[in-house]
Amino acid sequence: MRCHWLVIALLSVTVNAKNLGMVGQTYPIAEMDMLDWIQLRLRQMQQTGELDQIEATMKAQVTASVTRPPPVKGLTTTNTPQVFYLDPTLTLQQDITDHTGKVLFAKGLRINPFDANTWPQGSALPPFMLTKALFFLDGDDGQQVRFAKRYLAQQAAQGQKIKWVLVNGEPNNVSEQLGERVYFDQGGHITRQLTLKHVPSVARQAGTQWQITEMDVSRENPAPLTPGE
Repeated sequence: MRCHWLVIALLSVTVNAKNLGMVGQTYPIAEMDMLDWIQLRLRQMQQTGELDQIEATMKAQVTASVTRPPPVKGLTTTNTPQVFYLDPTLTLQQDITDHTGKVLFAKGLRINPFDANTWPQGSALPPFMLTKALFFLDGDDGQQVRFAKRYLAQQAAQGQKIKWVLVNGEPNNVSEQLGERVYFDQGGHITRQLTLKHVPSVARQAGTQWQITEMDVSRENPAPLTPGE
């Protein structure tokens, strides 16, 4: 029963509440514009030096990511190298239409980048040929870099051209060691497309397929290369 009396008492207070009018001066609720707040915050950060610290940190992070991109994971060396082939044929997953909705290329169309006959209206085009092989290596591995230098000399003597692709290491450092322009497979996109499991590996066009050749570098000197070596 006591609970019932408490409820009734509370209700009676609400029902009998009176309008006591306005007490003192009233002001509208002030709400700062978001852009004004951001500008104010930036000025405060600039005055305290916090903005300079953030800018320096961001520059250092960008420089580090360019100097040494994140390595491609899951790749190892091998003592039992293999040669395998990969069909690069692509299949359209949906129709490609123009601005009117007309189907230009239908879903299910299969195109082989190495075979001009599979390109739309491509039968009259000459055969497609890559001018360079792709050489994938770990730039931090002295054995792989030493092997790459010897391989470069051998291929150059035969007139073969190579595009060097790192999966780990510093591109500028390896570029100086090889005397060649060096790229980095950031995110591992190319190695995944070529289903690479081991490095170093060389990928080159073989007719209408990729030919992937794995290399065994276990007999190479593992020490880092010295300047001028």
